[in-house]
Amino acid sequence: MIKDFKNKKILILGLGLNEGGVGSAKFFAKKGADILVTDLKNADSLKPSLEKLKEFINVKYHLGGHKKEDIDWADLVIRNPALKPDNQFLKYAKEKGKKITTDLGIFLEFINRNQIIGVTGTKGKSTTASLIFEVIKKLHLGGLPAGRQGVTRKAILTGNIGKSVLDSIEDIGKDTLVILEISSFQLESFNDKKVSPKYAVITNIYQDHLNYYTSMEEYVASKKLIAINQDENDFLFVNKDDKQINNTEFLSGIKSQIVYFSSDDLPAGFKPLLPGKYNLSNFAAALAVTKKLGVGEDVTIKVFGKFKGVPFRMELVKEWNGVKIYNNTTATAPEPAIESLKTFPNSILICGGMNKGLDYGKFAQAIGKYAKEVYFLEGDATEALSNQLSAISQKKVRGNYNNLTALLEAVKKRVQSGDVILSPQVILFSPGATSFNLFQNEFDRGRKFNEAVERVFV
Repeated sequence: MIKDFKNKKILILGLGLNEGGVGSAKFFAKKGADILVTDLKNADSLKPSLEKLKEFINVKYHLGGHKKEDIDWADLVIRNPALKPDNQFLKYAKEKGKKITTDLGIFLEFINRNQIIGVTGTKGKSTTASLIFEVIKKLHLGGLPAGRQGVTRKAILTGNIGKSVLDSIEDIGKDTLVILEISSFQLESFNDKKVSPKYAVITNIYQDHLNYYTSMEEYVASKKLIAINQDENDFLFVNKDDKQINNTEFLSGIKSQIVYFSSDDLPAGFKPLLPGKYNLSNFAAALAVTKKLGVGEDVTIKVFGKFKGVPFRMELVKEWNGVKIYNNTTATAPEPAIESLKTFPNSILICGGMNKGLDYGKFAQAIGKYAKEVYFLEGDATEALSNQLSAISQKKVRGNYNNLTALLEAVKKRVQSGDVILSPQVILFSPGATSFNLFQNEFDRGRKFNEAVERVFV
């Protein structure tokens, strides 16, 4: 792979709105490359990303579509990880013998895989990675009492957390531990490089991204990529309670040392600030990793006890007249939405959006069993969900909206009227679907939900 990028022609195929494309453009621009950015979206749709690149004169754009002549021009193609392998322009680039990689692929050229603690899974990645990072950070800064502390190395948290991994390269030394959250799409870059993290965590696996993968089996196989190139000196942390992971078929061919974790591993009486029984599994995963790094359990649990969570993951946005409002916008599939609803039964649920080829039958049943009332955001997932609600559950539905402010105003009036009695007093935003019909992505949806809450609940 090219390592000196000065005057090299770099094509970024898919700028997007999730910082990966922006981070790549910044990285190569600072290295003196000539950069061309293309995307199917137009400039208006990509405005937030384009604003972050306006200072770089060596970045040019062809927006509103990709062109083969742009690929002909390039020395190196940086593809958006969400581009499907059968994309016609990726196929053309391969036919032309172009070097193709992702921002993570470039990252792996500069970072030793022995430095990496990689965390993947359908859900819980951000929370687990953040927990590991918080423990190591506290040790490095000397913020914990003397005793058996284990590692005191500097740590960096990066990956699929809303910014490009390339933003972090200059802050990573040879002894830095890199806690890397990795999506299933990003794992393909590890496979391309034939490497795996020395420490690999799989939090859980359940139905997701079936608009990208051809089957559940293919999606499950994508998660295995995190460990497929590990050796006997490496460690794979797997969820003892997850049947997709903890079985002979999934673990076959894995050469690394298997470390099992379960919520049962947590000390008796541990009561985290972060709500949700399902989050205990994330704490257990992080505990297993820090133990393997040599950190005393008492030290880790002390840090865990102060952890308030990650933005947009069961985030307590506001408490208004005794009612708590939670933002769980990253629940983009039915299962995490169901788990959050179980955490707060008899709450007002705000859900819905766009489908990823998923089954909404269980979510419909959970709404019938656990939700007090339901307010929908419009989209094809909402239609699928609504069609599967029972006659009794349909009576819980209070409307279908395409505007968060209007939706929350309706919720506020309903709560103020006293006609709905909540126990606990919770309004829960847990969509169980994607956001692309009304928002740029789930993070944009989360930000706009928080802003709407502040406007409405005053």
